[in-house]
Amino acid sequence: MINTKLTKKRYFLKRKADHTLQLESMSWLAEHYKIIMNFAKECSKTVNEEALLKKAYEMVSEVIPTDSFYLAVPNEAENNIDFLILMEDGQPLPKFSIEYGENNTTRVIKSRKIIHHRIQEDDDMKTMVGRVDTISHLFVPIIIDDHVKAVISAQSFKEFAYRKEHEELLQLIGAQVMTSIETARLYEEIHTLSNTDELTGLKNQRAFNSHITKRIEENISFSLIMLDLDNLKGINDLYGHENGDLYLKTFAEGIKSICCMGIEGFRYAGDEFMLIINTQDPDVTKDVYTRLNKYLSSNPICTHGNKIGITYSSGLSIYPDHGSSVEKLKKTADQALYSAKQNGKNQNVIFRCELN
Repeated sequence: MINTKLTKKRYFLKRKADHTLQLESMSWLAEHYKIIMNFAKECSKTVNEEALLKKAYEMVSEVIPTDSFYLAVPNEAENNIDFLILMEDGQPLPKFSIEYGENNTTRVIKSRKIIHHRIQEDDDMKTMVGRVDTISHLFVPIIIDDHVKAVISAQSFKEFAYRKEHEELLQLIGAQVMTSIETARLYEEIHTLSNTDELTGLKNQRAFNSHITKRIEENISFSLIMLDLDNLKGINDLYGHENGDLYLKTFAEGIKSICCMGIEGFRYAGDEFMLIINTQDPDVTKDVYTRLNKYLSSNPICTHGNKIGITYSSGLSIYPDHGSSVEKLKKTADQALYSAKQNGKNQNVIFRCELN
C-alpha cells in the first residue's frame, strides 16, 4: 500500500531542494556576471592576442579550478587544431597543433557538445591534451554564428570539481575572448594591408614614414638609402607594363633578400625604394650593395627571348650627420641619388661622395 502523505512529502522536499539549487546556481552566475562584464571591458582595451588569451586564463582560474587549461581553434586550412594557449599548474607551455583524431577536442568540435568528466575515466586518459593525471574535465565548444570557433577546457585534480554553471561560465568567457581575438586579427590584417605595397609585398610609404620618424624620436643612428630603378620607363615602352611590373617585383624580391634584423626595405613610390639600415658602418652598407647586386645579376628578367638585367642608382644619407628630420634626410639622400644619375646611372653615392 502506497503512503500518499510520505510520497507528497518526498515530492515537495525534492522540489524544494531543486529550487534551492536553482537559486544557488542563479546567485553564483549573477555574482560572476560582474566578472565577465569586467572581462569584456578589459578585452575592449587591447587588440593583442597574447594579452587576451592570458586574461581569459586569469579570469577562468579566478573562479574555477584550473590545474590545466587550454583554448584551441580548428584550423581548416591546415586540417588540424591549433592550441593558442595551454597552461599547466599556472605555467604556459609552447603553442602547438594536433591532427583531428580520437581526442576530446576533436569530439567536441565534431559533436558541438560539451564533454564533462566528473571523475577519472581511464579510457579518456589516452585522448587527453594537457595533464593526464587530472580527474575532472570540462571541454566546452565555443559556437559563434553557428560555427565552432574554439574549444575551451578546464581540468582539475579534484573529483566533481565542476558544475553546470561552470560550463556556462566557460562558454561566456570563451565566446568573449574569441570575438575579441577575431577583432584583433581583423585589426592586424587591416593594419598590415594599410602598410603594405600591393604589387611588391614590401612595406609602403606609410610604413616608411612611421618607421623613420620613430627612429629619429628615439635618437637612434641609422643610414638611409634611396634607390631608383634606371630604366623602368624603357621596359614599359618596349615590353609592356606587365613586364614593367615584373621588373619592379624582381627588384623588390632583391630588397627582401637582404632585409633582416637591422635592415628594413620599403617601396616608397613608383620605381623608388628605401632602405633603413640600423648602423652608420660603411662596411655594412657596402655588404648591402654587394648582396643586392649579386641577387639582381642572378635574377634577370626574361622576356621576348631576351634577358634584361636590372640596374638602379642610389643615394645615401646618415642620421644624425646629414640631418635631424625626415625631410632633411630624404632631401640629402635624393641629392646623392641625383648625383648618381647625372654620373651615368647604375651607381651608388653617399652624399656626393662616390662609393663605387
